[in-house]
This record gives sequence, C-alpha cells and structure tokens, in this order.
Amino acid sequence: STMTDEQTPTEAAATTEPVADETSPPENDAAAAVDDEKRGGKRGRKFEKKDEVPIEELFDLSQPIKRVERPSKDAHEATLNALDADIETLKTTRLALQTKIDAVLGNNRNKNTPIGREREALNKLKNRKGLMIEQKRQIRTKLEIIKAKSDRLIGDAKSARGGMKLTNAADIEKEISKLQRKQETSSMSLADEKKLIKDIEALQAAKRTAVELKSKQGDLDSLKEERKTVQADLTAKDKEIDTIQKEIDAQSKVFKALMDKQSSERGTVDKLVEERDAIKIQMDEKFKEKTALRTQFREQTNDWYNTNRAIKAQRQIQYEEEKKRREEEHAAWLKKQEEEELKKTPYEEEMALCEYLADYLEKTYLVDASAIKAQKEEEAEKKAKADVVAVKDDPFAGLKAFNKKGDEEIYFGKGKGSSGNNKKKSKAKKAPTFTLNLDLFEQFGLLSLNPPTNLEGVSASVEELKAKKVWYSEQPRGSVPTAKDIRKANSEAAAKSRGDKSVKGNNGTARGGKKGNFTISNDDFAPLAGAGEAGGASGSDSSNWGR
Repeated sequence: STMTDEQTPTEAAATTEPVADETSPPENDAAAAVDDEKRGGKRGRKFEKKDEVPIEELFDLSQPIKRVERPSKDAHEATLNALDADIETLKTTRLALQTKIDAVLGNNRNKNTPIGREREALNKLKNRKGLMIEQKRQIRTKLEIIKAKSDRLIGDAKSARGGMKLTNAADIEKEISKLQRKQETSSMSLADEKKLIKDIEALQAAKRTAVELKSKQGDLDSLKEERKTVQADLTAKDKEIDTIQKEIDAQSKVFKALMDKQSSERGTVDKLVEERDAIKIQMDEKFKEKTALRTQFREQTNDWYNTNRAIKAQRQIQYEEEKKRREEEHAAWLKKQEEEELKKTPYEEEMALCEYLADYLEKTYLVDASAIKAQKEEEAEKKAKADVVAVKDDPFAGLKAFNKKGDEEIYFGKGKGSSGNNKKKSKAKKAPTFTLNLDLFEQFGLLSLNPPTNLEGVSASVEELKAKKVWYSEQPRGSVPTAKDIRKANSEAAAKSRGDKSVKGNNGTARGGKKGNFTISNDDFAPLAGAGEAGGASGSDSSNWGR
C-alpha cells in the first residue's frame, strides 16, 4: 500500500504490509548456480563447458600441480540450514511486532470507527475521481482521432484542387458541352482537333474529381459536427472532475483533523516500527551471509574442478609423450629388425622348409628304416665290446647262466642247442604305410607345391623340393611372397570366410555340418594334390582327402 496525502511517514511505515521473503536478496547468481548444480542436468554442464577458460591459461602444466580437496557439500548445506533457521526466527519476531503495530493502530484501520469511516469516504471520492480521469482520457483520445481524420480529408481536398481550374461540377459540365459543340460545328485541323479532345478528357477527369471532393466535403462536415459534440463532452467531464476534487479537499480536511487528535499514540508506534526495521536489517545481513557462503562454495568448487582438469590434462600430456616415445622405440626396433632381415639370406626360411620336407620324405619313405635301425644297433654293440676286456682261461667258457624252476639260485651249464627246426622264420618285410598329416599339407601349400598323394609320388616330390630350394636361392629379395606372407593371407581369408558363414542361417551351421564340429571330409576342403596323379585319390571322392 502507498502512503496517502494525509498519512504521516510514521503511520505509513507502521501500516506497510510485511515484506515477503521473495523481496529479500537470498536469490542471486551464486545461489542460482548452486541450485542449478543441485538440479544438475547435462544441459547445464554442456553450456558451462562452452565458457570454460582453457586450462593452459590457469595452470603451468609443465610443473607439479598440488591437489585440491573437494569442498564438503553436506557441511555447506548444514551451514545454509542454520542460517535459514535464524531467518525464520527473525521473521517470526518481525511478524509479532507487526501484530502489535496493527493492534495499536487498529482503531484507525477499523472501518467502524470515525477515522475508518472518514478514510473510507475519502477513498471512495478518490476512486470516483480516478474513474472520471480515465473517462476524460478516453474522450480526449476520441477527439484526437476525429481531428486526425479531418486533417487528412482537408489535405486530400487541397491537393486535389491544386491542378483544377474549375471546382464546380456544373461549371465543368458546361465547359465540356461548349467544347463538344465547337468540335461538331467548327472546321479545324487535325492537330487542333486532337488538342480539343485532350481538353475534353481533362475536363471529364476534373468533373469526376469534383464529384469526389463534394462527397468528401460532406464527410468533413459530419466530422466537424462530431468534433463539436466530443469537445462538449470533454468540457462537461472537466467540470465534474473539478466538483469531485472540491469534495475530496473537504473530506481530507475532516480526516486530517481526526488524525491530529491521536498524535499521542504515535510515540509507541514509532518505537515498534524502529524495532521492526532493525529486524529487517538483521534479516538482510543473514541473506547477505547466505549469499557470501554460496559464492565461496562455488569458488572452492570451481578451484577443485579446475585443478582436476589440470591434473587430467597433465596426465594426458604425459601419456602422449610416453606413447610417442614408445612409438619411436618401436619404429627403431622395426628398423633394426628390417636391417637384420636384410643381412640374412633371402628366403632362408623357405629353403630350410624345402630341405626339411625333402629329408623327412627321404628318411620316412625312400630309406629302409629297419636297415638303419640294425646298423645303429651293430654300431652300438661294437662300441660296447670295445670297452670290455677279454677274460683268459675262463672256467665258465661254454656255459650259460640259467635258473632252475622253483629255485632262485643261478646255475651254469651247457644250454640246449637250438635246432634248425625251431628257428623262427623271418617275417616278410612290409612296405611302409603312406600317410601325411595336415601340417605337411599346410607346409607344402606355403611353398606353392602339391604334396605326394601316394608312395610312388614321394621321389618326384623330393626332387621338386630340392629344385624349389635352388629356385628360392636364385630369387632376389621381395620378388615372390614369403611363407610368412602366405600364412598371413591364409589367416585373413579364413577369418573372412568364418565371418561370412556366421551369417548363413539362423542355427549357425555351414553346409550341412553340425554346429561346433570340425571335419575335413566335407566339401569345404579341397585336396592340394592334383586329381590326375598316378595312384592318387579321385578328385570327386572327398572321403580320402588327407589320408
């Protein structure tokens, strides 16, 4: 409520309504920032990052950074809650003082008292005056609109009459008839006739303009009449406002006289108002303290956040430096490996593989294994005899040690001679069985050669391996793929094939095979040897592949 003309400053202060909390200054930028942090949406953090200062401007990342502890949010909230409790206590005290002020001034504020009735009458008069002023403002607005319309019509008429010699429609019609009669009755040249026709057309246009001006003149006359009526209403409203103002002045004098009679009570009211204002100041101090705490908490949180940013950035720099160092070391190691590889004989691994496979096939299938074994046993026996000293005059010469049945003692005696009938017949020598495992198939594939599929093809395969070894020794480095390159390409092709098969069907099976089972007998594996070799398995019979 605003102070009236008849109220003193003391009474106005006493009768002022209590100020709500929202008018005090607890809500500021710092508090709003903390509240936003409480609400803590991703959107808020996203917009804050746009305004972040680059961490290089805040810290020297080349130096050690001291870690900052994160401020306790719980302690901060506890302090704010204590301040809120103090503010609530002050609000309660302030409300009690306001109640006392209302009790002291209650006879003045009550409408049933003489002062209350006079105040109510004065307020009614002021409200009537305000309503009349609003009505006067509306009448004045209407008058300004009429005036603007009249000025526009007058201006249009002046601009239209500016190029006209005749403004009366009857005079223009007479002039047109005169020129038409002259055209019909007089003989003239073609140029004069054209000029005459143009004059007639100009007069006809002027006639139309004159008719329009006459109609606008009627509108202008009606606007003038309307303007006079509105002006009269405005004058009458001014008289009504003057009359009500006289009534307000008289009522104000009566109300002021009643207020002066109760001046003895104002001392008590002034004291209560001072106490209320003092509490209001204390509340403002509490609000300022709350704001300062929120600002301090926000600054500490920002310091902690920026320190963490700096530590992360420093770790990232260290990580990148370490990564760069490792990459340089790895590049140097690779270069060293390449240099060592260049020092080696080209295709050394492939030539060794050729030699190994040729040696394996020769020892397994082209050389008699039993003869080699007998030769080794004979050499071992000779070596053992060379280490034994021969006994002279041996009493046990010609005797053989044996055990009697049932006795544990050893006796010497002449052994039973073996008869020729009991000699065991030597078994006929069997040809070695020809088999190749999967590793040999793969190793032949690395050399781009076909493995032998039967015993008869072993000799030719050995010769191919020896020729391949010689061929590798003649090739310059990098001219043909190495076994390592072929192995890598096969691995990539197998991985791609597994990826393609994994999308076939919903049950994960491939070409009739059960899920998870591996078999070499199905059609997914082709034989490495040619189907037309002598004694080889037929290309259409996949059951013998790998055997």
